[in-house]
Amino acid sequence: MTNLNLDRSFDSDHAVIATTIPNRQQKMKVFGFIILFFLLYVVLISIAGALALGCIAGGLTLIRYYDVLYAVIPGIALIVLGSSLLYFLGRFLFHRHQPVNPYRTQINADNHPRLFAFLQQLVADTRISFPRKIFVVPDVRASLFYNASFFNLFWPIRRNLEIGLGLVNSVNISEFKMLLAHEFGHFSRENSSLSRYVYGLNKMLHDMLYENDDWNELARHRHSGSISGFFIHITLLILNGMQYLLRQMHRVINKHYQDISRDIAIQADEIALHMAGTRAAISAIRRADIGSYCMEHCMHKLPELSEHKLRFQNLYEVQRNLIRYYTLQSYGRVDAEGLPVVTGPFTKAYLKSRVQLRDEWSLQPSLESRISMFLQANVDREQLNTSAWQLFNQPAVMQEAMTGQVYSVLSMESNDCSWICPQQFVDDLEQRQRTYEFPKVFNSYYDNRSFAQADFRFLQPLSAEELKQITLETLYHPDVVMRMRTCYRDLQDSETLHAIAVQQLQTRHFEFDGKRYRANKAERLARKLSRAAVEERQWLTGNDLLACRYHYTVALASGQQTADNLVGRYQEILDYQRDASLLSDLVIRIIHGIGLIFNSNHQTMEEAVPSFDMLTETAISFRKLLLHLITAPAIRNNLPGQIEESIEYFRQHDCQFIRHGIPDYAGIKALHDISNGLMEYLNNRIILLKKEYLELLIELDHLHTTN
Repeated sequence: MTNLNLDRSFDSDHAVIATTIPNRQQKMKVFGFIILFFLLYVVLISIAGALALGCIAGGLTLIRYYDVLYAVIPGIALIVLGSSLLYFLGRFLFHRHQPVNPYRTQINADNHPRLFAFLQQLVADTRISFPRKIFVVPDVRASLFYNASFFNLFWPIRRNLEIGLGLVNSVNISEFKMLLAHEFGHFSRENSSLSRYVYGLNKMLHDMLYENDDWNELARHRHSGSISGFFIHITLLILNGMQYLLRQMHRVINKHYQDISRDIAIQADEIALHMAGTRAAISAIRRADIGSYCMEHCMHKLPELSEHKLRFQNLYEVQRNLIRYYTLQSYGRVDAEGLPVVTGPFTKAYLKSRVQLRDEWSLQPSLESRISMFLQANVDREQLNTSAWQLFNQPAVMQEAMTGQVYSVLSMESNDCSWICPQQFVDDLEQRQRTYEFPKVFNSYYDNRSFAQADFRFLQPLSAEELKQITLETLYHPDVVMRMRTCYRDLQDSETLHAIAVQQLQTRHFEFDGKRYRANKAERLARKLSRAAVEERQWLTGNDLLACRYHYTVALASGQQTADNLVGRYQEILDYQRDASLLSDLVIRIIHGIGLIFNSNHQTMEEAVPSFDMLTETAISFRKLLLHLITAPAIRNNLPGQIEESIEYFRQHDCQFIRHGIPDYAGIKALHDISNGLMEYLNNRIILLKKEYLELLIELDHLHTTN
C-alpha cells in the first residue's frame, strides 16, 4: 500500500525564521493592547448596561409613583429604551461570527478513511488539534474556519476544515499536503502559544467589529419611520459610540500586529516546506493558480450554458480538461496525471498591480518572496505524484454530487437540459479562440484595446531612410508590448489610488510597490503615478501613429488602390468602435434603469413612474442606434437568427414599459436581452474586422519584404 505521509517530520533545526527577543517583545506588546481592549470592552459594556438598567428602573419608578398620563408615557419610553439597549447589547456580547457557505457538505471517516488517516498524521506532524468537522466545497482552496464569539478570549476555538474539490482536482498528494500544512501551520505549536493566541484573537476581534451583521440590521430599522425606529435610533447612537472607541483600540492593536502576522505566515510556509519539500511547495502554488483560473472559467460559463439548455454532469472533468488545454497552450506539457508541468515563470506576460489591498487583520508575504524562500531553503523530499483524489472514495460520485449542488445553489433548473461533453466544451472554446485570435506576429499588441484614432489624410508616409529602420518585428517587439501593458497597468493603479483617496475603496492601509502606506497618502501617489502614466500614454499614441504610417507606406508600395483599401478598412473599424462605445453607454443606462425599477423594494408603482419614463427615453435612443447599425452590410448580412427575431420584435415595440399601472415585463426582458445580445455581437464583429485588417497587414508586409 502507498505511504501517503512521506518525510513527515518537521525539521526545526533547519528553520529559516527564528523567534527573536524583539519579536517576543512585539507579541507581548500586542497582547498587552488586547488586555487593554478587553478592559475597555468590559467598562463600556458595564456603563451601557448600567444606563439600560437605569432607564428601566427610572421608567418603573415614574409609573409607580406618578400614576398620571404625563408620567406613564415617558416611563414606558424609558423602559422601552432600556430594554432595547439591553437586547442589542446582549446580541453584541453573544455575537458569533459564522462564515456561511451554502456549498458546504460534511464528510466523515467512514466514507473516506484514507483522507482521515492522512489528516490524522498531518495534524500530528504540524502539532494542531484535529478539526472539529470537515467539509468539502467546489472551490480551489483549503482553509480552517470557526464560529467565534467574544467568550473565545477565555477558551480555545475548535476549528473546522474546508477542502475545495477544485483544489483536489488541481494537485497531487505531495502538493495537497503542502497546502494543508500551510493552513495548519498558522495554528501549529511550532508557532508559540502566544503567537497562535494573538493570531486567532485578532481575527476574532476583526470579525466582531467589522463583520458583525447585527450592526447593519440595527441600522436598517433606524429609518423605519415607526416609534420603534426612534428608540433604535437612540440605541444606535450609544452603540456607535462604543463601536467607535473599540475600533480605535483595535487599530492600535492591528498596527503592532502586522509584523507578527507576517512572521506567522512565514512560519506556516516553513512548516509546509519541510513537510513536502521545495519542489512540491512551488508546484502547489503554480498548479493551484492554474486550477483556480480554470474553475473560475467553468463557473462563469454555467449561466450561459443554462440559457442554451446545456449543463455539466461533472464540473471537475471539465476543469481537468481545461487545465490540460490551458497548460498545453501556455507551457507545453502535462504529467501522467494530467497536471501541468510548469518550469520557469508561470505568469507569462502578466503584470501584477503595484497597488495591493491586504486583509486588515493579517499580512501575508508576497508570492515572489515565498517562492524565493522555497528555492533558498532547497528542501528535498520524496514526492507522491499521484492525484490527490486517491485520498477519497468514489471521487466520480463525489464530483457529480457537488456539481449538482452548485446548480442547486445557483437555482439553475435542470428541466429539458442536455449534458455537454467536457471535451466538446474545450473543443468549442478552442474553436472560438482560433476564430477571434489575432495573428501571433503582433504579440497581443492589439488585444483588448481599440485601434487608435488616425486620419490618414494628414499622415505622412515614411521616408525611405525611416522605412529601413522600422520593421514589423520592431514595432511589435515583446518589449514594446510589455511597455504598453505597463502603461495601462499604471493608469488603472492610479485610478485605484484615487478611489482609496476619496474613500470609494474603504481601507486604512494599502501596499504600493511592496511598501505599506496609510490611506491618506494615496492621493499624492495617485498624482505622481498618473503623471508618469500620461507620459507613457503619449508614447503609446506616438507608437500607434508610427505603426499606421508604416503600414500605409508599405501599402502605397503596392499601389494607391491598395493603400486606399487599407485606409477604408481602418476607418470602418474606427466607425464601429464609435458605435460600440455609444451602444455600451446605452446598455449601461438600460441595466441601471431596470435595476432602479426592480431593486426598490419599498417603492410604489406611482413612485416608480419616473424610472419607467427614464427607461423609455433610453430605449428610444437605443432603437435609433439599433436601426443605424443594422443598415451596415457588415452587420446586417451576418446577424444570427435569434438576434434578428429580437430586433424585429423590438422595432415594433413602442418603448412604453408600463400601461395602466402594470409593468410590461416581456418588453423589459426583450430590451435587456437585445441590448446585451447586440453589444456582444457588435464587439465580436469588430474583433473579426480587426483580424482581417491585421492579416492584410501581414500579407502586404510579406510582399514588401520579398520585393
